[in-house]
Amino acid sequence: MQCTKVSGSAEQLLDPAAAAWAGVPAEALTMAATPLANQPSEYIKASRDEKQIGKCRTLNVQSAHNGTEVFFRLSWGDESENDKEVTDTNMFPDGCGVLLPIGGGDAPIEEMGSKDVGVNAWFWRANYKPDEARNTFAHGLGSTEFSKTSSIRARGAWQQGVWTVVFTRPLSVPELEKEAVQLAAGKSVKVGFAVWEGGSGERAGVKSFSKEWRDLVLDA
Repeated sequence: MQCTKVSGSAEQLLDPAAAAWAGVPAEALTMAATPLANQPSEYIKASRDEKQIGKCRTLNVQSAHNGTEVFFRLSWGDESENDKEVTDTNMFPDGCGVLLPIGGGDAPIEEMGSKDVGVNAWFWRANYKPDEARNTFAHGLGSTEFSKTSSIRARGAWQQGVWTVVFTRPLSVPELEKEAVQLAAGKSVKVGFAVWEGGSGERAGVKSFSKEWRDLVLDA
């Protein structure tokens, strides 16, 4: 997967409909439901039907950087725009995420890393404030934590049954130390993705995800 070097600013590229994205290659990824056997919650295991989760089956991904910031543009089909949490009806906000293994190791993507190799996830939900996104890190199932600060921004738009969300973050965020992956032009990193269909009750570990790490090469 290519991370194309572009000349646009963060404000320009954060717009999901920005014309600059037309020149960035897109890749369609096959998504799968997270196995219920991997869920740390016994309630989730007992109350969910594995055939009814993982609604997003195809995710279109574009990636770019401008030498200072990196960008990911994710788009997927979703018949309903869910931007509120209504727990008594088992409806939650739609969401998506970008996943990277900390330290470049081969962390198990389906288990959110391990004790030895952690993962860094960028997380957005449709009920977040404009441009808000969260930085998370984990070392295995049920261990996800939110960083106290986040250098990530995200902007989403739902139109005619399609969500389009753009993430951006500085390539290097040394202030987060072991909670985030450092990126650099001319280097490569493994990357994965996740999508939550809130209208189907997907939340936390119940989601669609890319089952294998992809090698992302940042143009020099």
